[in-house]
Amino acid sequence: MQAIQKICKEEKLWFHVDGCIGALIAIAPKNQHLVAGIEEADSIALDPHKWLHVPFEAGCAIVRDAEAHRGAFAMHSEYLEEKPRGIAAAGYLHEYNLQTSRGFRALKIWLMLKEHGVAKFGRLIDQNISQGEYLRGLVENEPDLTLIAPSRINIVCFQYTPRPMSEEQQCALNTEIMLRLQEDGIAAMSDTTIAGKHCLRVAICNHRTTCKDLDLLVRETLRVGADVISESATTT
Repeated sequence: MQAIQKICKEEKLWFHVDGCIGALIAIAPKNQHLVAGIEEADSIALDPHKWLHVPFEAGCAIVRDAEAHRGAFAMHSEYLEEKPRGIAAAGYLHEYNLQTSRGFRALKIWLMLKEHGVAKFGRLIDQNISQGEYLRGLVENEPDLTLIAPSRINIVCFQYTPRPMSEEQQCALNTEIMLRLQEDGIAAMSDTTIAGKHCLRVAICNHRTTCKDLDLLVRETLRVGADVISESATTT
């Protein structure tokens, strides 16, 4: 981000950071160096319902230049005109986004921070990143699992690869593993495609996750994968 920010400054470009998960690493004492440069952003988007554990819905946008932010959305119809005194003397919140009326979504974020403090959330983020490292180690030590992409934070992408097969077969196998783990209530993994390779995606952002949960995840992935292959061999 520091290199990107330098280019943006030289070329007079807006430096926006889509930090849906990663932006909050900035409050993690052991890992905040991973997002060095984020403090120079012109705007940041992030999701408090992830690493701040706030209930849905809770999206957040932070804009450095308040006047530029307001100028992008402000309306001055007669019924919304500002007045030098009275209720309309204060700035309208609707001048900062597309909604003229809205619920008080920010209250639950404020309450979480007041109750638990920023430092506690930072420690939990460090904990999840450490668990990501632990899971990567489990994957790398298991012959039937293949790490698909390097990762330095809490997201681990891997395949169940017990033997050579086509990409189509690989995708079908791993998708079935994911669905069975979801349906059995074992793990809420998702899937994605990286550099043309379909894979299972684990994003660890729950404060209740333990390393024993990750041991279970790997063990059950191997078990379910073997079951799917066995069933396929029987039917064919």
